[in-house]
Amino acid sequence: MAILVEAPNFSWIAGQEHISSYVRPTGFRSDFCARCGSPVPNPLRTTAYYWVPAGSLDDLETLETGAHLYAASKASWETIPSDAPHFETVPKLSQLLELLSSRRR
Repeated sequence: MAILVEAPNFSWIAGQEHISSYVRPTGFRSDFCARCGSPVPNPLRTTAYYWVPAGSLDDLETLETGAHLYAASKASWETIPSDAPHFETVPKLSQLLELLSSRRR
């Protein structure tokens, strides 16, 4: 689970000096803690958003699900609530950003 945050609404409080990045030849970038290896927030490609792993947050109670991705590959015993749109795989990034933006209004 991850959260997309508009860049102006994101800032590091501490620990930024411990972040390392891996960039594939395709341009895909992954940021992680150099001490423990945990994934950390990183800029989402060339957009004005940050990808933030939900597991890195202290309080998830105020969040709501914006979309369910890769629903076709869920475990057979898993039930996906119908409170948000479902995608069999992943939509285009522009479509996902538009969907999330429209749910905020």
